[in-house]
Amino acid sequence: MATKRIELKDSGVFFNEELHQYWLGNKQLSGITGMLQRQLFPDEFEGIPEYRIKSAAEYGTDVHTSIEDFDKNWINDGTQEVADYIEIYKDHGLVHECSEYTVTDSKNWASNIDKVYRVDDTTFDICDIKTYGTMTAEKLEKARFQLSIYAYLFELQNKKAKVGKLFIMHLRNKPKKDGTFDHIADLIPISRIPSEICKELLDCDLRGEQFENPYNIPEEIRNHESEIRELIQTKNEVEERLSTLKSKILLEMEMMDVKLWFTDTMRLTRKLPGIRTSFDLQAFKNDHPDIDFESYMKTSKVAGSLVIAI
Repeated sequence: MATKRIELKDSGVFFNEELHQYWLGNKQLSGITGMLQRQLFPDEFEGIPEYRIKSAAEYGTDVHTSIEDFDKNWINDGTQEVADYIEIYKDHGLVHECSEYTVTDSKNWASNIDKVYRVDDTTFDICDIKTYGTMTAEKLEKARFQLSIYAYLFELQNKKAKVGKLFIMHLRNKPKKDGTFDHIADLIPISRIPSEICKELLDCDLRGEQFENPYNIPEEIRNHESEIRELIQTKNEVEERLSTLKSKILLEMEMMDVKLWFTDTMRLTRKLPGIRTSFDLQAFKNDHPDIDFESYMKTSKVAGSLVIAI
């Protein structure tokens, strides 16, 4: 059965571009960028002169407008940024679905996604265009939260649609004092933060609480990340290899009807097939609700442990 093509739902939100406000009927909704700055990146613009912030914002707006004009109206204004956008667009086989797509939870939050690209009938990639001079680790982390929240709201608004990839399109072509240009044209994939974490962040802000960022890991621990990954991957490979060897040895012992082998350093014992019987306590409780089991229950302390997933 063919999959029905999903058409994106209109949010019903009015965006006042001049005031950068989102309205749903008579209610003003909060934007995502301001929330991220409050909760996670309060020092983002510390020490930066106001005129530089304003100039950067104006440049970013101009680049966004030029690219949107190309996507919507096929107008190429001849800027290097648009030329770079077109090249990235072609190289990655992007299919433009819409620009400045408003997403909302229809209660408290709304924001515009710079670019939505269609992958297939039900899947869409979303992109944010950045025009920074330097893509720092903090800016990448902010973009990661931003795009992940967009993805969460996107799927909330379009129930049957799925978000595929998240990425930043980093475009810049500004003249420097020495006469050369600060030229950047890059597409940066972003790993998605789980929706439950995004929801908790939004809920914390609504409650006026400080969100505890699970990605704020001490640097000393973070420095061991690559080593831990390598060790876990090695462990998995070793266990897989050991399992293969054990299966081969067991097959040989079964074929030769041998139950025990010795070497100078190993003892190989073949366990015969059998049946394991266990007591289903919950089923017994359900069948005998009148019996008090507390005096028969044994409790013991369990040490805390760490689970690592990669």
